[in-house]
Amino acid sequence: MRLKDAWVLNVGTPESVRRIPINAISLTGELLGKEFESSLERDLIIVMAWNNELDWFQVQPVKIPFQGQDGRRHTYTPDLLASFVSDAATGVPVRKPVLCEVKYRDELARNWKTLKPKFKAARAYARERGWEFRLFTESRIRTVLLQNIQFLWPYRFAPEHHGHRARLVRMLDDMEETSIGGLLEACYLAENRAGRGEGLWTLWCLIAKQSVLCDLSLPLSMETRIWLHPILQADAPANENN
Repeated sequence: MRLKDAWVLNVGTPESVRRIPINAISLTGELLGKEFESSLERDLIIVMAWNNELDWFQVQPVKIPFQGQDGRRHTYTPDLLASFVSDAATGVPVRKPVLCEVKYRDELARNWKTLKPKFKAARAYARERGWEFRLFTESRIRTVLLQNIQFLWPYRFAPEHHGHRARLVRMLDDMEETSIGGLLEACYLAENRAGRGEGLWTLWCLIAKQSVLCDLSLPLSMETRIWLHPILQADAPANENN
């Protein structure tokens, strides 16, 4: 998935502790100019960034000393540090910074004895700084939510059909809550396939930009329930023919 440059402008990324080497075992990619050792790390950042609460993230941000099973001192470098924006009203961050370790479940099970002292040290390190330490596996990252975000992401930067936008927003404001299919049926005659297609495109844009809300933890379909964002004011009606 190719992400638009517009997202790069929204998230600052300080330099990482070390440069991640390219390897043939895990998929190494770049997102916002930062390299990832695996696509799982990239997917985690995509999910974190979706609600516009992510301020910046840092790849391999710190080296944490710990005592290994052999009794010797070692260092451990977590995968990511994510910092979040502040609430506009209170000035307080919407959540604590999160120090993240990303592991596939089979690797976690296979190497748990070796990994456990690293994670214990990371939790203590994060707690001392008012952060959280979180362990993420594919079962927590690669969910229906991620699938929906991947589908909607291109629409976040796509141009809307503004006439259709006005019609959809006005009708949804009147209906308060309905399904995607129900809104399209209310706005367009069945034989107006072109208009309905442009309307659906625009509706995906509105959902991607979170002007129209829905439960993205459930699969998207024509039956998905939708409603307007509370701060969105209904547009003036468009003078269009059905």
